[in-house]
Amino acid sequence: MHDIWNPWHGCVKYSEGCKNCYMYVLDKMRNQDGSHIYKTNDFAYPLSKNRDGTYKIQSGEKIRVCMTSDFCLEEADIWRDDVWS
Repeated sequence: MHDIWNPWHGCVKYSEGCKNCYMYVLDKMRNQDGSHIYKTNDFAYPLSKNRDGTYKIQSGEKIRVCMTSDFCLEEADIWRDDVWS
């Protein structure tokens, strides 16, 4: 596993299974509101390059996506087309 990519942060608690979500716990420790959903500064991370011009994430490498959100959130629909560009 190469890295983690969170194109957006925040989530909505939809079910009882969300009751003890670790993202909400971490945000609370940082005095942040886990229900605030926003596009992160790392939005374009998979396309970022090293100083030598090579991609930071090489083709075929596995990454974890949306560890601090849900990729399918309706609130993130406005960014979804851009995430595939």
